Amino acid sequence: RTGESSCISYNQTTVAARLYMDELIRVVLPMSSWWKSRVLDRGLSSLLALMGNQKQRKGLAESLARKPDSAAAPSADVEWMIRVIGTLVLLNDAQRKRSDKQRRDARREACQPVPELVPGAPKRELNRQMSRRVKYFDDRLAAMWRIVGDAALEDDLPWLVHLVSANRPAAVSIWRSRATIKADAARLLFKVDCSPLCWAIIDSGIDARHPAFRKRKRERDKATGEAIEKPRAIEGDFRASTRIIGTYDFTLIRSLLSADPADHAELPERIQERLSKEKTLQARLRRQLRQGRQVDWETLLPFLEIKHDLRDDRYQPPGNEHGTHVAGILAADWRMGEEDEDVSLEGPVQGVCPDINLLDLRVFDDKGHGDEFSVMAAMQYVRYLNSHKEFQVVHGVNLSMSIRHDVRNYACGRTPVCEECQRLIDSRLVVVVAAGNRGYEFDAGSRDGRYRSISITDPGNAEGVITVGATHRNSPHSYGVSFFSSRGPTGDGRMKPDLVAPGEKIESCIPGNKLKRLDGTSMAAPHVSGAAAQLMARHVELIGEPARIKAILCQTATDLGRERDFQGAGMLDALRALQSI
Repeated sequence: RTGESSCISYNQTTVAARLYMDELIRVVLPMSSWWKSRVLDRGLSSLLALMGNQKQRKGLAESLARKPDSAAAPSADVEWMIRVIGTLVLLNDAQRKRSDKQRRDARREACQPVPELVPGAPKRELNRQMSRRVKYFDDRLAAMWRIVGDAALEDDLPWLVHLVSANRPAAVSIWRSRATIKADAARLLFKVDCSPLCWAIIDSGIDARHPAFRKRKRERDKATGEAIEKPRAIEGDFRASTRIIGTYDFTLIRSLLSADPADHAELPERIQERLSKEKTLQARLRRQLRQGRQVDWETLLPFLEIKHDLRDDRYQPPGNEHGTHVAGILAADWRMGEEDEDVSLEGPVQGVCPDINLLDLRVFDDKGHGDEFSVMAAMQYVRYLNSHKEFQVVHGVNLSMSIRHDVRNYACGRTPVCEECQRLIDSRLVVVVAAGNRGYEFDAGSRDGRYRSISITDPGNAEGVITVGATHRNSPHSYGVSFFSSRGPTGDGRMKPDLVAPGEKIESCIPGNKLKRLDGTSMAAPHVSGAAAQLMARHVELIGEPARIKAILCQTATDLGRERDFQGAGMLDALRALQSI
């Protein structure tokens, strides 16, 4: 230890330090709120002080051995700490004994388990058990004292340490999850170009200003003469600078379509002003719906659209990070040297399809709240886009959301949102949805919980969608299916989920030009959306064939050795899917 530094560094919330075991116990542990509440506040200061007093330790050890009900008795975790630390010190002392026999005897003595008192035993036997138990604690109390020392008794220490954990090696895990499903290898091997495709993200919104979603322009480097790609600048009207082809706020749809003018008060002022100028708009919309016509989207879109224009604060970034995170897993392309001053990339952040275009349909508000009606309206708009063109404008939809199945009113897979998903599939779109995060539930008022079968949520119960569960980001064979991932079968006995993909500790983009790590089947679904897009980009004849794409992805999945109701067909393998055709 001579000349070694603890290398203490800190930011606003965290201190990093390189510590030996005894330093961790002697310095850090007494500064923790755990020590204050479990040791000092329970009146155990005297217990610790007496550790170093050989004459008084016996009475103290006897008291500890009997586990009295007094306030000064240590809690189970304090007693556990005494056993562990004391035993480690005794084992260390054993290594310093001179002969091999002495070391063996000392180790054997140090590793003796805590003697249990047997009720009903004869008095002589009880005395013998008590003697062994007292010696056990006496040795460990003394050994622990040699480590903890006087610093543990100071009651005026700053209680600043909330949690002590290992400073684990970290990397931007979107690389790892991309490699886990072999999307990086598939893209390089088959030279997949997804730029002609568009995917709808029905979620809380995508930050179109984020550098991960910029369009790029080719330039020639003045120094080397080589052709390079640079991101387009975001300024003023930036529609030509982002791969987000449009942003529409469907959280407004209910108020906008409401027949009660009082509901218009909840709309933004800009929309209220436009409604006041078009007094016949809502009467016309209601009349069309009563006649069985589709929603007049051409009339509604100007009210729903959020323009990609920074002038006069016209662009409104999402207040919830979920949608941007999901979009980043699918489509991020954030390269070194393009980050802001407060963000430092360890490497390029690339999604499964880093050149694909996205359609941002917001159905959740800034608090992450939404409803089935808004979701269905967004899906209806996607169908409208494709039905009015000779070619597909949108090729797939990602729904990283969960709606609990209303078992009393609908058959499984036949709820309104599931039916709307099926209409999308019938209109030749791939629909990828999250299985839900209800695979494990904590009991109310208890730290215990339970695993749940038949926990797939809507719209994952729909037959034709690709329902995606979650697995570990880079070690799926070791860790299997994530504990939170919802499990099948469906309530009416159909096999779900269809696949699993990385959904644990996935790092991706969030609004404000930043990165964040999130968990959930919401993170797994865009991996599958990306693999489906790669199939269409490589084999254009698969465009408009959602059933074939689903079959290919399921047939080429990697078996993780788990139950079918947990893993579905297995873990997504994008490379094998491309190679199978």
